[in-house]
Amino acid sequence: MEVLARLTKPIIQLWLPNAPEQSDYQKSSDRFVISVLLSTFTYTCALIVSSHLFLPLDPPGKALIIRFSSILGSGILLALFTIRFGGQRIAALNIFIATLSAGLALVSVQTGGVQSPVNPCVIAIPALATLSIGAVAGAIWSLIVVAAASLLFIAANYGYVFTNIISPQNMAVAEFSSLLTAASLTLFIIIYFEISSKKLHELFNAEHLKFVQLAHRDSLTGLANRRYFINEIEAVIAKARIDKSRFCILYFDLNNFKKINDNLGHHSGDQVLLEFALRLSKFNRSSDLIARLGGDEFCIILPGLTDAEAIKQKIHNYSQVLDAPLLLENTPYQISASIGYAAYPEHGTDYETLLQVADQKMYQVKRGQNTNMRSTLHRKA
Repeated sequence: MEVLARLTKPIIQLWLPNAPEQSDYQKSSDRFVISVLLSTFTYTCALIVSSHLFLPLDPPGKALIIRFSSILGSGILLALFTIRFGGQRIAALNIFIATLSAGLALVSVQTGGVQSPVNPCVIAIPALATLSIGAVAGAIWSLIVVAAASLLFIAANYGYVFTNIISPQNMAVAEFSSLLTAASLTLFIIIYFEISSKKLHELFNAEHLKFVQLAHRDSLTGLANRRYFINEIEAVIAKARIDKSRFCILYFDLNNFKKINDNLGHHSGDQVLLEFALRLSKFNRSSDLIARLGGDEFCIILPGLTDAEAIKQKIHNYSQVLDAPLLLENTPYQISASIGYAAYPEHGTDYETLLQVADQKMYQVKRGQNTNMRSTLHRKA
């Protein structure tokens, strides 16, 4: 099946509408419709060849197959052009189903009416409408099929004698061919729908994952956002209460960031934020979680780190990571941040208290009350 899909992909691609704004779901649905149309067209061509070379049909039977194939082929081409140039998938399907129904009705009327061996083929009509358009379309086409069958039954019941161009000796061949056609169409629809459903499910999961990531990630830096950080710190607190573990959080605030935005513009400010996030990430352990809380404020959860001296050494290490200058408009700027911290459970047992303590310590550093930490961002001459 995968080999067949690879072989037919270029042909299907030719008939896809030129609509870059289409979603993956719409493209997948269009491929399903085009595959149904092209497969039916191929089957129709095979039917014509078989009827003339292999099946023992009389000239009227061969002529009827040509008329049926002409009706169906015209409908398929019109449906393909509708979806290729109009982008109307539903309209294309209804055109195809309508011409298929008209062709089957023509054959039925000339091969015995309500007793025609081709009647089982109509099973494919509501099945195709349901799987490719929807339940409402399936119900409507089911009613149309029932109405047509009822008309044939009423006509026969009132004495109308339908023409039957199939000779008695060829009736078994006609019945077999009709059942084979009905089964083939139905089987194709079911198999392809199953494959399409699987692909759509995969697409849905991928899009859902993207949505979740967007909901939990900062759009600029790709770090965790404030909402996700709060959820995670609450989870870490819950775990710490159970296993008596400890952790600390570091609170970062970029120094003089507003001056960069005011003097060089927000594009340069974004560069600083991206570089700051990148440097924090490179120095980060796999167990740590970095988040951008908003603006120029960042936070890190450091599991297992609560000793005051170890925390100060960690802060010193982060400060060193930020030492390398960043070029903004060909001018080197040195990145630095004021860093505060809070340890669980010494400074608090809930996330609000921990963030508040870390924020207060950060502002103490920013005001110059802690002389052990570098907290100035300056422009180098």
